[in-house]
Amino acid sequence: MNGRGEPIPSDHSRSKILLDVPSHRPALRYARIAEALAGIIRESEPQFAVGIFGGWGAGKTTLMRAIRSKLDEDDGLVLVDFNAWRFEREPLLLVPLLDTIRAALVVWSAGRGEEARERLRSLTLRIGRVVRALATGLSGEVGFPGAVKVKYDVGRAIDALNPTGGAEGAQSLYVGAFDELAETFGQLQSGGVSRIVVFVDDLDRCLPENALDVLESMKLFFDLVGFVFVVGLDDDVVERAVLSRFAQSPGAATDGSAGAPTGLAERLSRDYVKKIFQVPYSLPPMAPQDLNGLLRSMYSEAGLGGEQLSDLEQRVRPYLGYVAVDRRVNPREVKRFVNAYTLQTLIRPELDRDAVLAVQTLAFRYEWESAYNAILADSGLFLDALRRYRQGDERVLEEHYPDLAVMPADLARFLRSQWVEPLVRHPTLDAFVYSLESTDGRRSGLIEAYRPLGTIRREVRRLADATNLEPQDSDALEKTINDQGSALGSLLANATGRESTTRMLDLLDGIRGLSKRLTSEARRQVPEDQRILAVRTTVNSISIQLDRMYRELQVLRAH
Repeated sequence: MNGRGEPIPSDHSRSKILLDVPSHRPALRYARIAEALAGIIRESEPQFAVGIFGGWGAGKTTLMRAIRSKLDEDDGLVLVDFNAWRFEREPLLLVPLLDTIRAALVVWSAGRGEEARERLRSLTLRIGRVVRALATGLSGEVGFPGAVKVKYDVGRAIDALNPTGGAEGAQSLYVGAFDELAETFGQLQSGGVSRIVVFVDDLDRCLPENALDVLESMKLFFDLVGFVFVVGLDDDVVERAVLSRFAQSPGAATDGSAGAPTGLAERLSRDYVKKIFQVPYSLPPMAPQDLNGLLRSMYSEAGLGGEQLSDLEQRVRPYLGYVAVDRRVNPREVKRFVNAYTLQTLIRPELDRDAVLAVQTLAFRYEWESAYNAILADSGLFLDALRRYRQGDERVLEEHYPDLAVMPADLARFLRSQWVEPLVRHPTLDAFVYSLESTDGRRSGLIEAYRPLGTIRREVRRLADATNLEPQDSDALEKTINDQGSALGSLLANATGRESTTRMLDLLDGIRGLSKRLTSEARRQVPEDQRILAVRTTVNSISIQLDRMYRELQVLRAH
C-alpha cells in the first residue's frame, strides 16, 4: 500500500524509462519543417550551410534526423553524420571530418555500378592521401603530470602531400590540401554524386574553442561546390566560442576578464553566424498547449502501456503542467521529470507517489529553488509552516524563510493547490528528498549541508527580529555557529569541487569570526542604542555571509 492507502501497481517492476535519444516520430510540426529544409538542400546549388539553433534539449537532433529521413541517397546524395563531441580530443578536427566524409563515400559507392565504384574508389584514395598528409604533421610528447603536448610540423605535412617534391609542388599546406580536395571533389559527379550533405551534431557538448574549431574546419569546404552542411547548435555555444577566441587574440584583456564587452561579443557572434550559415533556422519555443502532443509522441515511441501509461497520464500529467510552462516546454526536461519519477517508484515503491511528485516538482522548477531548499534545511519545520500557510497564514513562510518573502505567483498557487496536499499528510519529507536526490543524478551527499546552514540561519533570523538583545542571545548564536559549523565543515571537507568548497570554508571561517565579534559587542560597556546598533550590524553581516554560502552550495551541487 502507498501513502494514500492505495495498492501499489502489480506491474511496477516492468515500467520503462523514456530514452534520451532523438525521436523517430517527432511531434510539434517537425515533419513540415523537415520537408521544407530538405527541399532546400535537394534543390539549391550545393554550396551552403544550414544552422539549426536551439537550447539544451530543444530537439535539434530530432529535427536533423527528420531532415535526413526526407533525403534519398538514390538521388545522388551522400549523407554524412559527424559527431563533433566524439572527436573533440582530436588535435586537428579537419582530419576526422575529412576521414568521416571519405568513409561515407566508400559506403555509398558499395551500392553503385562497377564503373562508378571504381571511379569513386580512386577519388576516396586521393582524399585518404590528404587525410594522411594532414595527420603526418601531427606529433606529441607526454609532459607531466600525464599531459600531452601536441605539435604540428607543417613541413612534414607538405612533404607527405607532395611525395615527389620539387619547386612545382605546393609550398603552402592550405593551398596544397585545398587544390587536391577541389580537384577530387570536382570529379565526384562522374561517380554519380550530386551533393554531399554533412550533418554536424553535438557541438553543444564541446568546449567552446573546440566547437569553433569544427566550424572553422567547415569553412574549408565552403569554396567547394557540392557540399551542404547541416549543423545543430545553441546560440550560447557560438557566443562562448567567439568570446573564447577573442580573449586569446592580441589586444584582449589581460586581467582575467573575457576581454570583450557583452554588446561586442553578441555582435561578433551574430556576424560570425551570418557568415557561416546562409540558412539559419531557430527552433520555435514550445508552448504549454503542445505538451499533450509531445507526451503522446514520447509514450508511443517508448511503447508504454498498461498501468504505467495510465499512471503517467492520470497522476503525473498535472504536475508536468507546473514544470513545462511559459514557452519553456523542453522535451529533454520532460523526459528527465518522467524518468526521475519512474525510477523512484521502481526503487521505493512504498513511497506515496503523489508526495514524490510534489517534492519533485518543487525541485525541478528552478524559480522555486527557495522552497525546495527550505525542505532540505528542515522538512519538518517546512511542513508545519506549509500547513499554516494552506490554512490562511500569509506570512508564516516568510517568517521562517526570508527567501520566500517575495514568492512567485505560480508557486503560491501550487503550494495551496490539491497537488501539494499529499505533502502535509507526512511528518517529514526526508525519505522523499533522499529518493529524489539519489535517482536524479544530484550530489545527494551535499543535502546534509543544508541542515546546519538552515539551523544557523534560523537562529540569526530570530536574533535579527528580537526587540531586546541580551548577551545570552549572542552566546546562543555563537554556540549554534560553532556546533553547526563543525558539522558543516566536516561535510565540506569530504566534498569534491575544490574551488567552491574552499570558498564555502572561507565564508564559514568569516562567520565564526563575526560571531565572536558579536559576543564581544554584546558585552561592551557603551550606551544601549550604540550597543544594539553594533550587534544588529554584525548580525546583518552574518546573514549576508550565509546567503553567499547558500549560493556557493547551489554551485557545488550543480557541478
